[in-house]
Amino acid sequence: MKPFPTLVLAAAVLVGTLGLSACTEDHDLPTLGGSTSGSAGSDLETVAKTYYDCMTDAGIDVELQQNSQGQLDIVQFSGTQSVMWRSPDGSGGAMPVDKEDPADQQATDDFFSDPDGGAALLVDGVDRSDTYAQCLTESGYDEQAAYGSMRPDPAQMEKQVASNNKWAACARENGWPDVEDSSMSPSNSSWPTIVLPSTVTDDQLHQLLQACPNFDPTQQEMILQWWQDNPMATSYPDDFLPDPSISFDIPSMSASQGPDWTPSAQDEADMERMNHLYDILYEQSNEYYQEHYGG
Repeated sequence: MKPFPTLVLAAAVLVGTLGLSACTEDHDLPTLGGSTSGSAGSDLETVAKTYYDCMTDAGIDVELQQNSQGQLDIVQFSGTQSVMWRSPDGSGGAMPVDKEDPADQQATDDFFSDPDGGAALLVDGVDRSDTYAQCLTESGYDEQAAYGSMRPDPAQMEKQVASNNKWAACARENGWPDVEDSSMSPSNSSWPTIVLPSTVTDDQLHQLLQACPNFDPTQQEMILQWWQDNPMATSYPDDFLPDPSISFDIPSMSASQGPDWTPSAQDEADMERMNHLYDILYEQSNEYYQEHYGG
């Protein structure tokens, strides 16, 4: 899902008069060959189909998308509508983009800072939260579960490897000869990441990031503008490289732990240390998003 800020939305109005009583109509599903299929092949597909039907019958533009196994279990908002949505777990998004208007950012901030939380949906300024919540409840659709079924896109992983290795080469040239390139194994679905030693000090990490930045504001401006100019795109442009993915080698955190595991004092210290390192790692990007989007 693309991380869109939103266009300014008009003041929310009452929920539209379209009811949910017509959610029983059976909509045909698209397939890879362009034909249609009236049934889904998995529990996630069945849930997604029910949710898709309910939202479509309520007049809300959505589309079914496949995961990497070809299952139609992802439902995304579509069309030219302006949309802000928040799932019951607090996740969500907004589309399309207009980052120049302060009113747009204020509308986004107000929407996602609602103290009552819960499922919410604005479509072209119209409050469709009740419809959205009811479709979620009746279908059992869970956005996180749907996306969790996806495996990383190999093309995007290749871009990440290229970005990581470019950064790793810079690190080696600036006093960290043991920093290794990342790799992508066909049998490994984990995301390619550069691993720095946990012994790095605050000053060392600051110096390394100054010599080899892991965040490029100019590139961020470019990609946000690209999303705005290409609202129907589903992947990054061909010549775009993401920011490097960087982590830290925290020994006690690398071992798998059982469900009854209780962290020791050393484990807690390691976790606190790791969080502190990540604060430094993302300091530049956090400042950028705070300045431009309020968080």
